[in-house]
Amino acid sequence: MSIIKTVIKMWIKRAGIVYITIVVMFITLVGRIYYIGQDSFQDKVKAVAGGRNATLTMYNSKGLIYDRSLAPLSGNQFSYYLLINPRKFDRSKIDYFCSVTNFNKDELVKKLNKESLFIVQSYSLPEEITGMSVYEGETRYPESSVCKHILGYLDSDLEVGLSGVEKAYDSFLSQNTNTTKISYSANAIRGAVDDTQIELQKQGDDTRNGIILTIDKNLSVLAEKSMRNYINDGAVIVMDCNSGDILTLSSFPEFDYNNIERYSDSKNGELVNNALVAQTVGSVFKIIVSACAIINKAESFTYNCTGGIEVSGRVFACQNTGGHGEVDLTKAFSMSCNCFYIALGQLLGDDKIIETAKLFGVDSKINICKNLFSASGSISKSDNSQALANLSIGQGDLLITPLEIARITAACCNGGYLVYPEIYSGTYQNGKLSTQTEYEYKLKILDDDVAQKLKDICIDCIENGTGASAKPERNGAGGKTASAQTGKYKDGKEILNTYFTGFYPAQNPEYVITVFAKNGKSGSATCAPVFKEICEYINKNY
Repeated sequence: MSIIKTVIKMWIKRAGIVYITIVVMFITLVGRIYYIGQDSFQDKVKAVAGGRNATLTMYNSKGLIYDRSLAPLSGNQFSYYLLINPRKFDRSKIDYFCSVTNFNKDELVKKLNKESLFIVQSYSLPEEITGMSVYEGETRYPESSVCKHILGYLDSDLEVGLSGVEKAYDSFLSQNTNTTKISYSANAIRGAVDDTQIELQKQGDDTRNGIILTIDKNLSVLAEKSMRNYINDGAVIVMDCNSGDILTLSSFPEFDYNNIERYSDSKNGELVNNALVAQTVGSVFKIIVSACAIINKAESFTYNCTGGIEVSGRVFACQNTGGHGEVDLTKAFSMSCNCFYIALGQLLGDDKIIETAKLFGVDSKINICKNLFSASGSISKSDNSQALANLSIGQGDLLITPLEIARITAACCNGGYLVYPEIYSGTYQNGKLSTQTEYEYKLKILDDDVAQKLKDICIDCIENGTGASAKPERNGAGGKTASAQTGKYKDGKEILNTYFTGFYPAQNPEYVITVFAKNGKSGSATCAPVFKEICEYINKNY
């Protein structure tokens, strides 16, 4: 009996100890919870919520793209970066924020509702907004970027080149990268725990290495400014007529570097480089037909234009329906007389015209830099006299790129040499320039006398013909207007491709300027004024 009592006493004693231990542990836990809930909550909440460091990429920098004077065309461009904390952002400022930053309102609301920190890049600085922190940094492209289509663009992470020079030289440009990130303490849904813990982190070498293009930034700014006054859809090319260096290559309509994805389903051609796409040509092709006539000793041919010419039962109207009267090669070219060139084409035959066209390279691509080509033109043998009539005035199935038209024009004013247009000049690495060319030298395709006669008729076109509106104030110029049928109609009226291509100055030319506009009024009304403004800018600044 005594043994049983002893066991019971021991059990009670031990149970009391366990009970007391449990009570002590409970009190300790309550105290701990109370401690966490006090002033140090912001520091301790990470332990409760699975706290961690999170990062956001502010911007990625790659190797730079420079113009011929080492002015950056892409990279090293100032920008603001706006860090948005959705939990604190003043939503009454949404409309204002979007108006200043050009950020899409629907997209902003979606991001705010997710409650995760995000960054908006902006060229403009908004007024102070609760929940927004402002950082200064760099962006790949300036707000007023030029030659966008030839530069190309990157993917949404600004890492991989998807078009243009960015794609062609992606491997080299990617060797010179650095990244700037924002690091912060985050809770389970990646909201910032404490704004004071946000810090910037930079990774990689902050170099200024890059590639150099033949582009002239200042000239490109002027050319695009002039285009905006006359052209919504088209292209302009300025090229050194002797070396083939491309000084400007711009295409409209433009695109927004920060919203490339919005153009994926667009039918307006924002991502199309019009300068490198084969287009219907029109009277610019009369340069080649004229060259064919001179080469084949038919330059003395004359024709009495009455406003129309019949070929196999079809009447082809002249540019002047009242007729030009008796015209020779110089006057017919100057006045863009269709009847003369149709009659001349019947005399020459399509074999000789096509042979001359191929001499100018119209059926081949132009490789302007590594892995970046223009489209190939298209010219085929006519199967009847009416098709030959169309070919003789640059109509029908004929297609040529504006860049090829610039090269054709160059041969008229540089002594008869076919140049190889290029845009790559070299590299800039570790403070050293390495200037080089990747392509062939120009090729002599025309005898001196042929080239001189082509040059003379181009000058006469501006002095006495349809190109009068392209004449600059000083030093003269030479060139050719064109209005090409497209077979497309809008509001019952056929859409025309219009051109002016020419050289400046008239004597000892240095520059070729080719202006192209879709849906233009005419070459003289739409394109020639742009040519003139570029010539006058060159005269004052070069």
